[in-house]
Order: sequence, then structure tokens, then C-alpha cells
Amino acid sequence: MGNSFSANYDYKELFEVSSPASLSHYFYPGASQIGGHDGMLVEVYPDEYAAWQGTFAFGKVIPNGLSGVFAMPNPQQICVVSRGSGYLVSVINPTSWECIDAIPVIGVYPVLAQGIVVFASFTNLVAYGLEGVKWRTERLTWDGMKITELTDRFIKGEFWDLRNESTAEFIVDLATGSHEGGASGF
Repeated sequence: MGNSFSANYDYKELFEVSSPASLSHYFYPGASQIGGHDGMLVEVYPDEYAAWQGTFAFGKVIPNGLSGVFAMPNPQQICVVSRGSGYLVSVINPTSWECIDAIPVIGVYPVLAQGIVVFASFTNLVAYGLEGVKWRTERLTWDGMKITELTDRFIKGEFWDLRNESTAEFIVDLATGSHEGGASGF
């Protein structure tokens, strides 16, 4: 599943719409059943609920961006990242969904000890817990964030600091989202 959070569903990535055509099909963003954009196709099999298919629109920022399916702290929620666009969807109610608040998603970091999944964009981090967004950092980098270390307590990264024309670092407390270092205050 991409990480070790337990999930109350199974899934399968598809390359074309599969039979039976009787499965409900949703297009994200929007959860429309009429149609939508090209994207990553995933078939979801919730425990004790009807299976459904979802087409998750490709992101437009990075043509070859991150794609994958990830379990979340909420075992009835699936996360699909489609070329950098991230979506959280209830597996038992596919019309209940939201976009991940990191554009584009360049990294996904589950931290079981904190009960969160941290999503990285080019400039900041956002953590989702059991009930949604737990914290969001202010801008940490100018661009090109690179995560260098992840523990149960902190996440550390680096970036090119334009002000000093050198590599700079930041460290974020995973419990609170507070940080030291980074490009804030520019």
C-alpha cells in the first residue's frame, strides 16, 4: 500500500476501465460521474461496501510527477497522488473527498508513531492525521525541497538558499509542525 497504516479496503491500479461496467465510476476532482480529465485509474474494494472506480486527474505542474496510492491514518480513507495532484477520498462514500493541500505533491511520508502522513510540496509541508489537517508549515524553502532525514519525532530537509548562495537546512517537529531554519522571514 505504500506504507503501513491499516486500511479497510483493497485497491488495484488499472490501465483501462474494467468490467463490470456496473461499478460506479467517479472523476476527481469533483467526484463527478458524468466525466472528467484524464488521470490515474484506481479500482477500490471497501470492506463490506460496494466496489467503485475512480479516475484521478493528473497534475499539471510536473508532467512526470509523483504518482501512487497511499493508506491514511483513517482506515476508511484512500490517498491517490496522480502526477503531483493529491486526493483524499472516503472509500465508503466516494463523493466525500478533498484535494491534498500541497501543490504539487513531491513526497509522501507516513509517520506511524505520530499517526500522520506528511506531504511535501516544493516549499512547505502539511501533515494529515485521523481527522484531517493536523498542521501546516509556513514556507520552508524557496524551491526544490529535499527531505534528508525522517524519524518518529522530526523531519529534516535541505534546499538551495538564494540569499546566501549555499545549501541551507530546516527541521520540523512532527508533533506540532514548528520548525527551525528554512527560508521563512524572507
